[in-house]
Amino acid sequence: MAEEVVQQVLGKADIFKGLDSTDLLNIARICSARTYKKGDVIFEEDSEGDDLYVIHRGSVEVIIWTRTAEGENRQTVINTIWEGRSFGEMVLIGGGTRSATIRCAEDCMVLVINRYDFDRLCEQHPRIGYRVMRNIAEDLVYKLRSSSLLLRGQVKWQKGELGGWR
Repeated sequence: MAEEVVQQVLGKADIFKGLDSTDLLNIARICSARTYKKGDVIFEEDSEGDDLYVIHRGSVEVIIWTRTAEGENRQTVINTIWEGRSFGEMVLIGGGTRSATIRCAEDCMVLVINRYDFDRLCEQHPRIGYRVMRNIAEDLVYKLRSSSLLLRGQVKWQKGELGGWR
C-alpha cells in the first residue's frame, strides 16, 4: 500500500489527531497492511499482543465474556468499530493481555503498527509520542466514563445496601 494512502488513513484516526503530514508519513513508514474475512478473529481476549490496528476498510466487533443471570458464561458483542478507528491501543501504554476479542463484522483491511517499532519512532520524534499518548488518554477517559454510566445503570440499588445511599 502506498505511503500516501496509509498517511491519509492514519490522518482520519482519532488516535493520530493533531499530527502534521510529516508525522503521519513517519508513522506510515512503520505500518503494514493485513486483510481479514468476515468472521475472522484478529485477536482473543486475554491473549498477548504487541500490535495496534487502524481500520482502513470494514468493521470489527468487540466481544467480551459475560455471565448470564443463570450463571452461564457467553461471549457478548459490546461494540462495533468502524473505518478510521483504532483498536489495541493499550499495548502502546503498557502491553499486557488483550481486554476483549476482536472479530471482523465484514471483510476488513487494517493497518498494523507494532509497539516496538512505535517506541523507536517516538524516541526519534518525541512529539509524535506525546500527541498519541494524549489522544489515547482522552479516549480512555471517554471509555471509562461511558463504562461507569453503563455500570451504574446495571446496579440494582437496594435500600441500605451501600450505607448512606437511599
